[in-house]
Amino acid sequence: MTTAYNLDEISTPPVIRRLLPLNGIILLGFMVIGMPLPVLPLFVHATMTTSPLTVGLVIGLQSISTVLTRRYAGTLADRMGAKTATVRGLAICAGVGAIYILCVMIPVSWTIQLAILLLGRLVLGLGESLILTGAITWGIGRVGIGNAGSVMSWNGIAMYAALASGAPLGLAVYGAFDSASAGFVALGAVSTILPLVALAIAVRLTAVAVTPERRVSGWTVLKRIWSFGSVLTLQMVGFGTIASFLSLTYATLGWDGAGLAFTGFGIAVIAVRFVWGHLPDRIGGRSVAVVSLVVDCIGQMLIWLAPVPMVAMAGAIVTGMGLALAFPALGIEAMRRVPPASKGLVVALFSAFQDIAFGITGPLTAVVVSLFGYQSVFAAGAVSSLLALLLLASTKKDVAT
Repeated sequence: MTTAYNLDEISTPPVIRRLLPLNGIILLGFMVIGMPLPVLPLFVHATMTTSPLTVGLVIGLQSISTVLTRRYAGTLADRMGAKTATVRGLAICAGVGAIYILCVMIPVSWTIQLAILLLGRLVLGLGESLILTGAITWGIGRVGIGNAGSVMSWNGIAMYAALASGAPLGLAVYGAFDSASAGFVALGAVSTILPLVALAIAVRLTAVAVTPERRVSGWTVLKRIWSFGSVLTLQMVGFGTIASFLSLTYATLGWDGAGLAFTGFGIAVIAVRFVWGHLPDRIGGRSVAVVSLVVDCIGQMLIWLAPVPMVAMAGAIVTGMGLALAFPALGIEAMRRVPPASKGLVVALFSAFQDIAFGITGPLTAVVVSLFGYQSVFAAGAVSSLLALLLLASTKKDVAT
């Protein structure tokens, strides 16, 4: 049975306590996503091929799979329950760890090993969709839809923490062995164990009841939320510019400290969500989104115009502050336009807009770099934030029932 909380209780300990187990599940589940990212290029180069195209395919295939499976994950969460979706996602992620081990242990040609590895990346995309969609939907069911913004904020903290800590952990595990194959087997073992630990937590938690109301189709959901999803895509360009080109900008200008700028960006995202993650629920997602877009634009402009590395680092921190509440703020606005029985589908399809942003920003902004140089790409990020602000201003404030 779902427990409802008043809006005034958003930040109180009982609500946070009900979210923490799910945050732990996301933290452990997403470690499987973060750990292989810096390792896969090294492993593929050492044991298979040095082709940049192949490395790009190995890394990118998971994101493509995530986008394509979002709808399935949302439908499953709505029809069979958020707990079911989460548990299946964790089991799938544990299976991916076994696939990593399999691609090394089977004595076949490197092309067959590559095919097995690519299969693992495809399957991991499905696992990610199920875990994130299931955990957010589960969290909303545990603390009430009036606290949806807080659920998204806290789950986001866990996700960013997993991605940030997973990369160095993955490198440490991989580098602890003399051979690339042995290191990757060890990585596969850890990638199997962590989601199984999360699975043990998940099965002990009480499921929330499936809402018996009439559900709407995926196409109907998409029509009702596309404007907010498009705003999210435009705003997340700022994340893509930093992820793709900040370090190259520092190197081109002969600056040191790109690592500190990345750290500042990550800390800013987590800190804002930790301190102000409840604001979308308290004052409304639209108001928070407007402020977020303005702050994001200022951060991108600071990097674009930065005469010294400290200003660029400040711009990265300000950008992180602006991006921090974008997903929960716009997410609750999207959720208000769809019946509660379809909230899993809303979470899934809305998340896909963020996936799209991560996928297209690199290639599109690369064109800007080729024409105007590395630093100019952050001007494009600022323009993207302004376009998002205009689109948000033109979006109707009506609420669907």
